[in-house]
Amino acid sequence: MNQNSIQNDHNYEDIEAWLISYLSKLLEIEPNELDPQVSFNEYGLDSSAAVILTGDLQEWLKNDLDPTLLFDYPTIAALAEHLS
Repeated sequence: MNQNSIQNDHNYEDIEAWLISYLSKLLEIEPNELDPQVSFNEYGLDSSAAVILTGDLQEWLKNDLDPTLLFDYPTIAALAEHLS
């Protein structure tokens, strides 16, 4: 399955919540401190962390995702919108 034919049972809110939970644990900050409009780069995610996040997200969604997804959709909101 390619990036253009992503199919999943998760809506925007599910994906946004998963990303916020994941990033809050990774960055060791409270979930309410994450702004869905702020870029992953501004939170200090480097390319290796982005690839790991993408892999974990792929496993959760049970869909193949492009490893560069976080660069194409650089915020929680943009990524959740794309995947929903």
